Amino acid sequence: MDVSDFSLSRTNLSQQVADHLEEVILASSSTRVSEKLPSEMKLAKQYNVSRPVIREALKLLQERGLVTLKNGSGAYITKPETDTVMTAVSRIMQVDNISPEELTEVRGILEMSAVELAAVHANAEQLARMDHILKLFNDKTLPLKDRVALDASFHIAIAEASGNELLTMFVEVLTSLLKEYMGKGILIQGGIDDAIDRHRKILDALSDHDVGLARLAMTEHLKVSSENVRQFDSRSQAKEN
Repeated sequence: MDVSDFSLSRTNLSQQVADHLEEVILASSSTRVSEKLPSEMKLAKQYNVSRPVIREALKLLQERGLVTLKNGSGAYITKPETDTVMTAVSRIMQVDNISPEELTEVRGILEMSAVELAAVHANAEQLARMDHILKLFNDKTLPLKDRVALDASFHIAIAEASGNELLTMFVEVLTSLLKEYMGKGILIQGGIDDAIDRHRKILDALSDHDVGLARLAMTEHLKVSSENVRQFDSRSQAKEN
């Protein structure tokens, strides 16, 4: 790892080292996931800084999901996980006061693209997996947490069937952030039966590879889900008052 052409100012050293290491990791075609970075001592010598500075820089890279730190072994390059993106989006939502409704709108945009692509690209194995999820989802005795998890899994499975990995990641992130929101729609009277029926309509359209019908089924599902959540929130506020 050559850093000979890089110079540091004397402020925020760990941040600067972390930023440069990130550039090297992302830009170099020779770096690979699971590859071990040079030791703290070697990096400290290369950057002409202390080992504590390197240690802090590596912690920053770990927070960014770019390295994994193993005690007694060192730092290894890794691929950022969905949880890393989810944490970042969650922080942005809190700082900027972004509401679940706004997040739901973005999720809806992505879901529509996902279901259209899935209607074209879904293979037999992917459709069978969705069918298996819905068979589990049909159990009306499921605890809310399990039902919401299956709901999320179904939508993520659709995104995976789209064939677009980046789209899948974003759908997974937004769906994970909206699990509490999704659960509200199931809690109203008739919510479970409605969810079962609408998910099945989506899968039927995907199985027929009917893009138009798949889009319509997803549109109606997301619309009714939002209405159910608003109904739940209204009733909850009325009880509080």
